[in-house]
Amino acid sequence: MCAGLTACTADTTIQEEDVVDESAPMQFSQAAVTTAVTRAGSSHALKSGFLVSCFKGLGEGVYNHPQVVMDNYEVLYSSNDWAGVSKWDYVGTTTNGYYKKQVQRYWDISSFPYQFYAVAPCPSHTDISSFVLTNTTFSMPESAKYSYQTCNNGVVSGGLDPYSIAQVQCSDMDNTHDKDLINGNTIVKSGATTSYDRYVALPFHHLCSIVHFLLYNNYKKELPASLTLTNLQIKVASDNFVIAGDSYTAYLSKTDMLHGSFDNTTYANDAQKVLLQTDAAKICDMKVAVDREHAYNCENPDGLLQIPQQNVKLTISFDLIGVKYKEDFISTINGGKITYTKATETAHYENVPIGDNNGLVTWAPNTIYTYVIKINEFYPLSIDFTAELTPWSNVEGTINTNLEQ
Repeated sequence: MCAGLTACTADTTIQEEDVVDESAPMQFSQAAVTTAVTRAGSSHALKSGFLVSCFKGLGEGVYNHPQVVMDNYEVLYSSNDWAGVSKWDYVGTTTNGYYKKQVQRYWDISSFPYQFYAVAPCPSHTDISSFVLTNTTFSMPESAKYSYQTCNNGVVSGGLDPYSIAQVQCSDMDNTHDKDLINGNTIVKSGATTSYDRYVALPFHHLCSIVHFLLYNNYKKELPASLTLTNLQIKVASDNFVIAGDSYTAYLSKTDMLHGSFDNTTYANDAQKVLLQTDAAKICDMKVAVDREHAYNCENPDGLLQIPQQNVKLTISFDLIGVKYKEDFISTINGGKITYTKATETAHYENVPIGDNNGLVTWAPNTIYTYVIKINEFYPLSIDFTAELTPWSNVEGTINTNLEQ
């Protein structure tokens, strides 16, 4: 279809030649990006444009002859109200708002598969040249900063997740299926959203993680007349906890864009390790929070943005008011402490590990971690910690791992 339309130079960059009527121009569909929610249907339309590089001829073995098709192209949403046409467009010059001259590209049916590497939203014109998107390397500059979030009495502070990324392979001229190389899923497209036969849909993914906490009780005995939980605190107990990073790099010959690393990382001090806390004014009625459906969301229903990392260990502290025991006591559990004050009928649980004795968890990018904390018995303390893992971009299904009983 496109034979004779393009020719390559020694630097492997494709140059445009004459275009014939049978050519198929390369187009982009309505791209989607996701928000930090824990339910299905989290995708929404991307409206801010994106940066894309494209390579053709990325086959296996002797067929692997990559050539540059798009070198850091800026893709903008174009709307013509008079003609009633809106689309993602990359053809134009600085006069049209692009940072450089960009020309129409066409599919070469002899050079599949194609691969697209994209960043959303598009960086500013002054920063575009600092973003490297090749068929072997993806990197961001120091100006692309990522950081974690904390929550105090329901007020969330901090958090930077400036760019999302996409990596898609188009294997042939079939316009109904492409492959998302980041999660391995097939991108099913039901009809073109442009007026052309072949277009590319770019599902974007986040470099950060989301951590979410739910708490309820499954007390087998008769509940007291009043039972409330206050002064909740969840904090990090592990060393070298990362709270910020930049200068992100992923080597695509070994992995995908999502599994790189930050070169400049900031580690938390003791005060910064408190991820979530409430005071005595924030009360959870434990007579209501009796199952997963009615669990206490710890004053943070949307979860907290976190830097992906390994060997994360968390502890939980809280006061439980309304439990009745004969006398005061102090005991220990897995390195944590339980103190009971008979006069106020208050059990104070301090730095109880979330998880088994090691309690080390890896937070992967583009993933939501929901810690479901179920209290079965108050003393001796019996708690189930279940970590539910769901993809951030498309929340479906869970992997349940019982970490402690």
